[in-house]
Amino acid sequence: MIQAYKGGIMKVFADTVYYNGSILTMNDEQKFAEAVAVHDETIMAVGDLQQVKQYADNHTKYFNLQGKALLPGFIDAHSHILDTALRALWVDVNSCPLGAVRNIDDVIALLRQKAETLAEGEWIVGWGYDDSKVKEMRHLISDDLDRVSTKHPVSVAHISGWVTYHNRLALTKGGITDDTSDTEYYRILRDDDNKATGVIETALCPVMAKIPPADKPAFIKGLEAVSKQYAAKGCTTVQEGWWCTRESVDLASEAMNKDVFKLRLVLYPVGEGDVYDKEWNNLYPELKSGDYADEKKMICMGAAKLTADGSIQARTAFLSKPYYVCPDGKPDFLGPYNHEQQWLNERVLELHKQGKQVAVHCNGDGAIEMALNAFEYAQKIHYRKDSRFIFIHCQTVRPDQLKRIAELKACISFFPVHTYYWGKRHHDIFLGPKRAKRLDPVRESMSLGINCTLHNDTYITPIDPLLCVWSAVNRQSYEGQDLGKAEQGIDVYSALKAITINVAFQGFEENVKGSIEVGKLADFVVLAENPLEADEWKIKDLKIAATIVGNKLVYGDI
Repeated sequence: MIQAYKGGIMKVFADTVYYNGSILTMNDEQKFAEAVAVHDETIMAVGDLQQVKQYADNHTKYFNLQGKALLPGFIDAHSHILDTALRALWVDVNSCPLGAVRNIDDVIALLRQKAETLAEGEWIVGWGYDDSKVKEMRHLISDDLDRVSTKHPVSVAHISGWVTYHNRLALTKGGITDDTSDTEYYRILRDDDNKATGVIETALCPVMAKIPPADKPAFIKGLEAVSKQYAAKGCTTVQEGWWCTRESVDLASEAMNKDVFKLRLVLYPVGEGDVYDKEWNNLYPELKSGDYADEKKMICMGAAKLTADGSIQARTAFLSKPYYVCPDGKPDFLGPYNHEQQWLNERVLELHKQGKQVAVHCNGDGAIEMALNAFEYAQKIHYRKDSRFIFIHCQTVRPDQLKRIAELKACISFFPVHTYYWGKRHHDIFLGPKRAKRLDPVRESMSLGINCTLHNDTYITPIDPLLCVWSAVNRQSYEGQDLGKAEQGIDVYSALKAITINVAFQGFEENVKGSIEVGKLADFVVLAENPLEADEWKIKDLKIAATIVGNKLVYGDI
């Protein structure tokens, strides 16, 4: 490698050489290598050890992998890391296997413990409640949360993020009364007397919006904690897939400068509601998807994020056929959709004309149909050669819809750990055996040439890319129930691509990261053993030995 220096020519030598391990490049043209040389933060050579040594000098450091596996760093295809940092300050009310809650009394007890640490009037906030995993099998209501306190506003977020629960004081703080009408952005569940129950279906909750933001030191502390969590699971690039206010991103940037947030960050700003109207133009409006806000490529703009429905496990996903077990009194319940088709068409087209990449959250096949219609409409009115529309979750996509997605050359980011955490409930309650068996049909999608990625949707489930790989390969619930391994399970190599190079392609970053190739960023994960040689049933338990961002160790040791 040659570069100009003070009017002359100087040969640049490697700072680091990695060798003596299983190096999986995720580059199909050169899948394996003996060694990798890095200068500064960039890969300068990949190949056999003797070839790579030509780029070294007496100052080059050699890292002996001692038989471990070196892969490109895992890229978080979809999660909410800034929101997760905030939730680190809230009360965790998750059920097994994510937490200890068994019933509503357990939730009340955890929230009361928090109340004892707060001054009267301060907000008590919980997250992770799952109505399908508590003994009572129902939503929380105001009567429940008034048992926690009537002197504190109390709010709890459902594990899906698509339902929230509030005591009466919290409803008052949020301006919700029995006479408040539903809007395009939220629905108020009511009792037989048409009174607000305290349950609100939405991802843009007016009550949650009234919760005072965390102070700066607390939020940066939360960012430090989640940075460590993601790094410990091998992530080198992470995503905020909704809550991209300028204030939150600036704090993330400050945490990076303080070296307490050590990972690269991709932003998927919300493209709807008041947040869109107020915040979009304050958040790098000049950047398109794949553009960076800084020279170090630490903050990258991603797609504009829209929603078509909610979540299956909260029964707020929009299906084309009824839920397997419908709510009481609703025998043909399909679930709600978030917007009318015309609105979705117009908003996608508006963003598309601006040159933005567009991603739509859609779980039910009814919502997937709406997203498909909107994407096809945008391309018909304003054709772009490489739009890379993204279907986020896309869990119940039908075969006929997959063919149209392939024709669009769109991407799908699947949520495969649903088979692990909720597989039995999808089989028995939400979708029934037939639909549950093809939940997140990664094999079928890949067979059509669709670029597929895998995600945890953290905070919904803990960040764990290797669990995504395991779930896409094995498709088994944590109780041991098969969810279609023979029909939809994929091979390990394809699953690894879906958390590395495929994700880079999804975000227009395939020339910068996602594989170990010359000229790309030196972002790596080191595994204790080669995942291609490990028992596929043990992949989720492989040890992350080290995580490296820009040739800098951010987790573990080698």
